[in-house]
This record gives sequence, C-alpha cells and structure tokens, in this order.
Amino acid sequence: MAVAVGTAVVGPAAVPANAASTAWVYIAFPTWMGNCPNGGSVTKIQAYTDYWNTNWDVGDDLVYGKVALNQRNTIIAKVYCNKWPGYYHDVYRNDVVPTRGGQTLFVGPAGWSRN
Repeated sequence: MAVAVGTAVVGPAAVPANAASTAWVYIAFPTWMGNCPNGGSVTKIQAYTDYWNTNWDVGDDLVYGKVALNQRNTIIAKVYCNKWPGYYHDVYRNDVVPTRGGQTLFVGPAGWSRN
C-alpha cells in the first residue's frame, strides 16, 4: 500500500489588486500655479492628502506628504502669502496622480502638474 505524503508550500499572502502602494512625495505650491494672486510667495502651508496632513508647515512653498501611487489622491490646502502685511489664500481641492516616490507635485488654483 502506497501513501502519498505532500508538503504544503506557504508563500506571502496575496495583495488585493485594488490595494494602493504608498510613497512620500514633495508637494509644492508655486506662484505660477496661481498661489498668492495678490503678490508675494508662499511661506506657510496647511495641507492634507488622503494619507497625511500638516498643520502650518513654515518656511517655504514645499511640504513632504504621503500619497497612494498611480491613483487619484485629493490634496486640500490653505497657504500664507508673505506680501506685507501677509494674507491667507485657499488652494482648494486638487486631485493628483503621483507615479513614484520622491516626485514633486505642483498644485494651486490653476490645477496641478508633476515632474
């Protein structure tokens, strides 16, 4: 009498096809995208994505945010423009599609682009 003995091979669990891989990208708010329409440049940013948020990052027009790659991400922001005496400007909502970590996304009232 022959008895078959099998071995089970266990590998990593399958990742659902709709699972997003995430990465960190630079999110810039330059004046050429319609930020600071009354003059000056962005020096403070309050922003969030579907995976990350910041409460008033200060110093320049750039933040480092977490996003899902190769799918739509919502970015909503408000910026502070440094033209004396200074003023706040809503960037509103931008739906962006980053494709790689470390990428720079340029967002503003005029829309968005990426490098």
